[in-house]
Amino acid sequence: MPRILKAWTATAAAAISLTLVWPTPVSRAAASPEVQASFPAFPVTVNGTVTDQAHSQYPLLLYRDITYFPMTWNYTSSLGLAVSWSKENGLSLDKKDGCVPLAQDLTAEVNANSGGSQTAVPAPFPVKVNGKTIVNADEPYPVLLYRNIVYFPMTWRFAHEEFNWKTSWDNVRGFAIQSCTRPDDEERTQAEALNLANGGQLAVKDGWVYMNPYLWSEGAHQLVKSKPDGSNRTKLSDDKATSINVAGDWLYYIASEPRKPNAIYKIKTDGTDRSLVSQTNASRLWVRDGWMYYLRLAERSGNDKAPYYTPGGIERMRTDGSEKQTLLSSMDHIKYFFLQGKRLYYLTSEGEKKKLYVMGNDGSGQTELRDNVTEFSIIDGWIYYVKDGKQLRKMSADGSVDIPLHEPARTPIFGLNYRDGSGSFGISGYASMERIRLDGTGRQALAEARATALYIAEDQLYFPYWSMGDRTMYHMKIDEQQP
Repeated sequence: MPRILKAWTATAAAAISLTLVWPTPVSRAAASPEVQASFPAFPVTVNGTVTDQAHSQYPLLLYRDITYFPMTWNYTSSLGLAVSWSKENGLSLDKKDGCVPLAQDLTAEVNANSGGSQTAVPAPFPVKVNGKTIVNADEPYPVLLYRNIVYFPMTWRFAHEEFNWKTSWDNVRGFAIQSCTRPDDEERTQAEALNLANGGQLAVKDGWVYMNPYLWSEGAHQLVKSKPDGSNRTKLSDDKATSINVAGDWLYYIASEPRKPNAIYKIKTDGTDRSLVSQTNASRLWVRDGWMYYLRLAERSGNDKAPYYTPGGIERMRTDGSEKQTLLSSMDHIKYFFLQGKRLYYLTSEGEKKKLYVMGNDGSGQTELRDNVTEFSIIDGWIYYVKDGKQLRKMSADGSVDIPLHEPARTPIFGLNYRDGSGSFGISGYASMERIRLDGTGRQALAEARATALYIAEDQLYFPYWSMGDRTMYHMKIDEQQP
């Protein structure tokens, strides 16, 4: 078992190029004794972003139970390191103020010999850390060269004493390093987005869960709030609520009634001041930055002349119901959409034609990304999607990198969600719930249940259990495996 005292791997960046790459051969490197390292088998998290080492162009190394990071531009920027290099003075690493979110360089190929030994050599040039010279030949954990990339060890001495970073280790989440604090609103916004992408039957804020526990075809309904473990439940209204959003002291949601348009309502989080925001017939409501985004439902006539409703485009309006704008019109069969910063991703499904698109959140720049997509979610800038109903894949935001992760033998995959920091998905199938790491490894069954979606509320996994068309909400601790 690797030690809790892990070493950070970071690649060295030169002044002009992004990565310090050594020409081959390097005479001094050739004279250095070779050492045998390996790839870490445990998750590694940088400032809250779980890394995908299986598909990384610059995978982390493990040498003598210490984790080494490659000194690439992406890693040094996320760690808040200033890097300089010269032939005369060698490599210098200095702590600087600030850092940026980790951007990962990934490929579709799984790292070769991922379970085998990897040959590296101690760096044959001078190294300085915060102006102090390191005698690499005397170091128990020397700076290494691997595939002509500089790798740096994250020992207590460097990570804590020199760079003042926080590190942690446990058997489930592996090794985590924090060089700067991830904004709370960034984590919260991502968690909210994943719950909304699953239908918004549940929302979480400030230690409270707001949900519709009984999404039944007939009978009474309730909008309630409770603690994540289900205690302190309080009824707020009798609405059949979906697409629940929390914005400040208000809940915004869609109230659905038989044979009536799905209007947008709001209510205070204490259950007071319920009011109609817009009579617009809407679905899939997202509230962001003072705007309400939603699918506009168009009325159709059925065979028995009873009306039914299908999405007819994407619109937005202010949270007070003003400034209605059409972002996408004349687009039937939109399944759902996902807001990510200034981008809006949406999925269409018409028979065999299933396509994923992206456009600006103002409706500009519509671009097709992929065919045959049936589900998708976005985590830390990567699009995780299901192809043809059962192959889990992920791709970069622009679609240029596409990576297969998992394909079950029989059951379709839907209801993707993610618990931040654990590095694993929740995957809902017709009769089971499973989890898997973000790199496609570590698949594990959680419970047998006819879940139609997955929601995360702190350490609880909530899921609507389907029975004869009704969906009743249940929950369990995420880290508890059920029989």
